[in-house]
Amino acid sequence: MSKADTWTDNMLEQFRLQGDPLADEVMASILSNKGKEEAYRLFDLLIRNIDTPVIQLPEEVRPFLEATQSLPDDTDPEAIAEAHRFFLDHGAKCLFLLYYKSLPLLYCMHKGAPVLVRTSRLTNEDQSLRIFARRIAETGQFLIDVMTPGELTFRGRGIQSIQKVRLIHAAIRQFVQAEGWDEQQLGLPINQEDMAMTLMTFSVAVLDGLEQFGINEPKPIQEAYFQTWRAIGHNLGIDEALLPDNAAEGRFLMDRILARQAAASEEGQLLTRSLIDFAQEVLKSEKLALAPETLIRYLLGPKYAPMLGIQPNEGCLAALLPHALQALFRLGERLEDKVDAPLDEVLEFLSRQTVNAMVGYFDNYKGRNFQIPQAMQKEWL
Repeated sequence: MSKADTWTDNMLEQFRLQGDPLADEVMASILSNKGKEEAYRLFDLLIRNIDTPVIQLPEEVRPFLEATQSLPDDTDPEAIAEAHRFFLDHGAKCLFLLYYKSLPLLYCMHKGAPVLVRTSRLTNEDQSLRIFARRIAETGQFLIDVMTPGELTFRGRGIQSIQKVRLIHAAIRQFVQAEGWDEQQLGLPINQEDMAMTLMTFSVAVLDGLEQFGINEPKPIQEAYFQTWRAIGHNLGIDEALLPDNAAEGRFLMDRILARQAAASEEGQLLTRSLIDFAQEVLKSEKLALAPETLIRYLLGPKYAPMLGIQPNEGCLAALLPHALQALFRLGERLEDKVDAPLDEVLEFLSRQTVNAMVGYFDNYKGRNFQIPQAMQKEWL
C-alpha cells in the first residue's frame, strides 16, 4: 500500500484536530508557568524580528530549539544543494508564483482562510487590507531563508526560520482558541491538514506554475526540490503520514485536500483582495492594473479562481497576458542558457517589482529590511 492510499477523508479529518505537539507543549508551558503576558511577549518578539532572537527567548523554549536544530538524518545533502541551485536560478519566479499561485490556492481553503485573517489581526490593530500585506512579505522571507545555500545546515538561518514559524503557529493556536474558535466546524487552527497543504503549495504548486509558463526542469531536479521541502516539512512539525514520498504523491495530496476543502469564503476573498491591491500598488501602472487578477485566474484555472471572487474578464490584456508571459519565460530561459543577458523586459519588470516590494516592506514594523542574500541579489535585482 502506498502512502497515498491512506489519505482517506476520515484520516484527513482526524488530522484537522491535530496541531504540533512539540511546539504546542512549549507554549502551554509558558502560559502555565509565566502567564498570558509572557506568551504574548514571546509572540511579539518572534513576529517583530526577521532573525530569531534566541537570547531574549524564555528558558522554556531552549529544549525545543535544541531538539529541532537540524534536518532529519536521512536528508540527502545533494538534493538540498540541487534545490538551492534551482532556487538561485528561478527564485524570483518562485516568489512571483508564491504571489499568484501558492497563496491564492491557500485562500481557497475555506476552513483554513479564517485563521489567516485572525492571525493578521492578532499582530496589528489596523483593520485595513494593508495588515495582510506583511504576511505576504514574511512568507517570501521564509522562502528565501530556507532556500539560501548553506542555511539548512545545523543551526543555520533556514533552520532558525523554521523554528520561529513553528513557535508562531503554536502561539496562534493558543490565542485564537482562547478568543473563541469553532474547532468542531473548522478544525484546530493551523492543523496538520492545513500545514500539509501549505507545504504542497510551496513545493509542487511552484513546480507546476513554472510548467504553466513553459519552464520544464528535468524530473531529477524537480524531485530534489520536492525532497528538500519534504525535509523542511518534517522540521515544521508535519506528521510523517502527511509527508508524501515524492512529487507525484505531493500533487495527489494537494488535489485530495483541495477536493475536500476548496470553497468560496468571505475570508478567502478578503485575503485575495488584499493580495491584488498590494500587487497593483507594486506594479504602479494603470496599464497593468488587471495583471494580478489575470495571473491568478490563469494559474488557478476556472475551477478555483471564482472561489476567490475572480471572474472572467473580457479584454485584450486578459486574453493575451498569460500567453505573452509564457513566451517571455521561455525566451528568458533560452537567453540565460546562451548569453549573459537579462530576461525579457516585461518578465524582468514583474519579477523585480515583486521582489523589490518585499525588500522595503519591513522597514517600519520590523525595524530592518527584508533580506536577500548577496548572491541572489546579483541574479534577481
